[in-house]
Amino acid sequence: MKFLEENLLDHLQRPEFKDLHSSLIPQTFAKGSYICQPGIGKNQVFIVVSGRVRVYLGYEEKEFNLGILTRGDIYSTHTGTFVQALTDSEVLMTDVATFRQRIVGDPEVTKAMVRVLGNILKTSFAIIDGLAFKDVNSRLVALLSNEARRHGSELQDGSIEVKIDLSVEQIGRLVGSTRQTVSTLLNDLVKADLIERPRRGEFLIPNLVALEAVGGIHHT
Repeated sequence: MKFLEENLLDHLQRPEFKDLHSSLIPQTFAKGSYICQPGIGKNQVFIVVSGRVRVYLGYEEKEFNLGILTRGDIYSTHTGTFVQALTDSEVLMTDVATFRQRIVGDPEVTKAMVRVLGNILKTSFAIIDGLAFKDVNSRLVALLSNEARRHGSELQDGSIEVKIDLSVEQIGRLVGSTRQTVSTLLNDLVKADLIERPRRGEFLIPNLVALEAVGGIHHT
C-alpha cells in the first residue's frame, strides 16, 4: 500500500532541484511518535528519507488505514490524517508556502510533482476500490505482493524474501480487518505453500505469481 511509485529523493539530487532541496529541513521521529495529527501544527510538506510511516484516519476508537509511506514518498500534514512513525524515521520537511514558492516556475519540478500527485490519486482510488469491493484475503495478498515487488529480495531458487516488519495486528489495520482474521488467513496461505514465515515480520514467497493469482492480481 505504498502511496507513490515516484521516488522524489532521486529528483532532489538533480541540479534543477537545488533550491527546493535547500529549503527542506531534516527531522527525525522515534518509533510510535506522530509526524502530524489532525488540527495540530502547521501545514507542512515532507519527504520520507528513511523508515516506515503509517497514514490513517481515526474516529473515536476506530482506525481507517490508508497506507504506508517509505523512502521517497511525499505527503502533506494538512490532509486531516494521522501520520505515525512505525519505525524510527527521518523526513525532509518544509512549510507548504515555501514548497509552493520553490516549485512555481520550474518546469522540471512541476513535471515531477504532476507525476507524483498523479500517482497519489491513482493509488488512493486503488485503496478505495480494494476496501469497497475486495475481500480481506485479496487485500492481504495485495499488501504482500506490493511489499514483495517493491522491497523483496529474489533468491537463487526464484523465491522472494521480504521483511515487512509489522505485527499481525498492524497488518490487520492496514487491510481493514482484525488480528485474528489476518492470522487465520496467513496460516491458510502457509498451509497452501504460498508463503513461509521463517521469522516474525518476515515472509518467503516461493511463487509470487501463484500468490497473486489467489488474490485476483494479474500483471501484464
